[in-house]
Amino acid sequence: MIRSGSTFAQANRSSYWRDGSQASVSPSVKEPGPSMSRLLRRFLVAGLLATGSAAQGQTLASVRATHHLDCGTVQEADDWNGQDIHGNLSALGAEICRAVTVAILDSQDGLKVTPFPAEPEALNALKADTVALAVGISPSARTAVQYGVGFGRPVFYDSQRIMVARSSRITDLSGLRDRLVCALDMTPPERTLRDEMTARGIRYALASHSEQGEMDAALAVRHCVAGTGMETRLAQSRANFHARASDFVFLPERLTLNPVVPAYRYGDQAFGLIVDWTIGALIEAEALGITQRNVSEATRREDMRAEQLLGHDFATAQALGLARDWAAKVIAATGNYGEIFQRTTGKLYHLERGLNALWTDGGLMTPMTMQ
Repeated sequence: MIRSGSTFAQANRSSYWRDGSQASVSPSVKEPGPSMSRLLRRFLVAGLLATGSAAQGQTLASVRATHHLDCGTVQEADDWNGQDIHGNLSALGAEICRAVTVAILDSQDGLKVTPFPAEPEALNALKADTVALAVGISPSARTAVQYGVGFGRPVFYDSQRIMVARSSRITDLSGLRDRLVCALDMTPPERTLRDEMTARGIRYALASHSEQGEMDAALAVRHCVAGTGMETRLAQSRANFHARASDFVFLPERLTLNPVVPAYRYGDQAFGLIVDWTIGALIEAEALGITQRNVSEATRREDMRAEQLLGHDFATAQALGLARDWAAKVIAATGNYGEIFQRTTGKLYHLERGLNALWTDGGLMTPMTMQ
């Protein structure tokens, strides 16, 4: 049994025991008085509603008038701000940008994609009207109010997981009892790990790292038997192990569910509907087996869902103010959701579909009704 006073623990000052018997005491913070809190909330909500009124319809009209769409993606640069916890999904985001542009303009010629190092930078650009759409955002009420944005449907579902060396023969969380686990210091995954292990009564040692590179190195040399973080972040680190990438696997448990979504100015419903239905069309195309390669042939199909998607039944196009064959053009430009996932994320990070599989395959990806 390793104890906190052992030579091992003394040699690693960032390592310490976590078990169910320990309690974490937070310093008390004085909250604003009730009147001030209510006034502040009213002020923020009023500002958000005013922003929504001003934004109504402006984005779509501007994109059409200029034949141009500025779209931002999030790279989630390592150690940029200590808050963004996902891996780099900017390639996936860029494909969503492309799909929305084609839906509105019938081509991708007017698209400009700007990558941002982290979510706050992308959201500030959206608030300043530098971009009309930002893809790769973690939705929250605070973000909506602070930046005056609305959120679209998820383009990716991330989750906190634990990655171990295959040679450790650990197959679930219980195998981490009395073992050393790496995490980034003072991040949500570190706290979630503590809460989960405490709830399960599993005693473990924690090595906290201030930088992602340090944590990756500790995993690579097996200083830690496991590392925890968002699945995309861990998969990105694993891919950087190159020839040794296959030596590391995920445990089956998912500790959180963290959707990644597009964001646009709050109240711009016409533009937001197009964003949502474009994503839905990509998912519906995959469900129907319609791909970038066979979409032209699929336009001759006579089944109801294919007709609704590809323009024979143009009720959706008419409601959204789009060309009758908008979805067919989108699929021809980007492929369906499964093709996009594999090209930008699955192949790059050696990730299985998991939560991002179709609902028919046990995942969470569901289409919008094309009517």
